[in-house]
Amino acid sequence: MLTLQWPHKYHNSTLLYILQYDVDGPMNCTADTEINPLRIKVSSSQPAENDSVPGQGERSHLVTRRDLAQSDGGVHTLGCGVAECLKIVCQVGRLDRGKSAILYVRSLLWTQTFMNKENQNRSYSLTSSASFSVIEFPYKNLPIDDISNSTLVATDVTWGIQPAPMPVPVWVIILAVLAGLLLLAVLVFVMHRMGFFKRVRPPQEEPEREQLQPRENGEGNSET
Repeated sequence: MLTLQWPHKYHNSTLLYILQYDVDGPMNCTADTEINPLRIKVSSSQPAENDSVPGQGERSHLVTRRDLAQSDGGVHTLGCGVAECLKIVCQVGRLDRGKSAILYVRSLLWTQTFMNKENQNRSYSLTSSASFSVIEFPYKNLPIDDISNSTLVATDVTWGIQPAPMPVPVWVIILAVLAGLLLLAVLVFVMHRMGFFKRVRPPQEEPEREQLQPRENGEGNSET
């Protein structure tokens, strides 16, 4: 028998939302809570593992204690003794030599819960537990001792604080302004040397104006 406990809710807020679970091998599983009640579509192209948001760490490790409730080094551990856990119980059938039975669980880290104001800038460790026990052997003559084991898997949620941008030094701003003024002065000087600012002035004297006006038809011919 295999038992899996998954941190599902904490103070009515979702932690790890299970999308689906699959089995590989002679195993029949049931859950005590409805799986994927929101009917979130699952992409078959992605691997069947916990999905996490970029920027949030996720790692798995073994520990010797379960359902830790205290905070360790500023990390708030949410195990089944603190959070509400979804329970999946699997009955494993006969396993021949070299065979195995595997339970795959795919879940989403519900980031909205950790974006709340009271949960920001805190680190969390969401602890899932799995245990198994052998109920019977296919061979009658083999004694059944207490063959069982358990393990914990932690999903760590850590806030990454971006460093504040460094202010621009005053001397850099002054130097940039002076460089801009110098460049503007050079452009004005070059344009002045090329005659860009010169303009053709209108004639001031009356004779000059008469020279620019066309003569009337017949002007200058002798009378007959």
